[in-house]
Amino acid sequence: MTTTQQQPALPAVADILGSAAAGCETLDLGAGLTATVIVRPGAVLNLSAQERVYAALIPVTTSSFGADMTPYWAQRSKEGYLERLAEFVLIAGEDGRMVGWTGFHVLPYDGFTLVYLDSTGMVPTRQSGGVMRRLMRDRVTGAAVAACPAGSPVYLTARTESPIFYRLMRGLLPAPEALHPQPSAAAPGDVVEAARHLARWLGQEGILDAPALTVRGAYDALDALYGELPTTGDAELDKLFRGQLGPLDAFLLVGRVR
Repeated sequence: MTTTQQQPALPAVADILGSAAAGCETLDLGAGLTATVIVRPGAVLNLSAQERVYAALIPVTTSSFGADMTPYWAQRSKEGYLERLAEFVLIAGEDGRMVGWTGFHVLPYDGFTLVYLDSTGMVPTRQSGGVMRRLMRDRVTGAAVAACPAGSPVYLTARTESPIFYRLMRGLLPAPEALHPQPSAAAPGDVVEAARHLARWLGQEGILDAPALTVRGAYDALDALYGELPTTGDAELDKLFRGQLGPLDAFLLVGRVR
């Protein structure tokens, strides 16, 4: 993505949430950043507040991805994005304006649980500081995973075309090799089965290449998800993404976290 284009105005978190902010937990992330945690946002936020959140996400995600995200959020709001989340987090800078967001779902199945990391990002000026990884360790691999049924596997999952997000998620798992797909190793059977369940929940089972953990046309509502495709500088990892994914394709990332 480019950081030289004129950035849209970013909204204040207090204005987005209104009176709902009073019942939300606030975390100090360091570096002048704070996180407002909304557990079960579909129950906490009324329709007016949800509409303000969707409107706020457009300029923040447009800045983050370097592409107009208006169609993306129009589609996600129709799908009930906020209503289905287990937790939604807004990240604010020193001036209280929203600079990032993340959210996740907890999907229980017989014998295992999927924790699905949904849309996540930070504006360019706040990226690469390790804040999102620290936040996810606290909220996801800490609190969310601990609340999953004991004695059964838990898989951390996501859908992405970004090797940067792959690297972030790899850092959340017990070992780097736990995350699939991998450049030089096939995904084991339990991981492929987890991916099938996730694709079915996403409504994309019909376009899943299960052994490759690849969804073809995952972002068909957009011309492209990124204005400029991200890279990591890790030649093998960047090749995995750019060599196997088209502009609207995505990997389903799956890694056993417990």
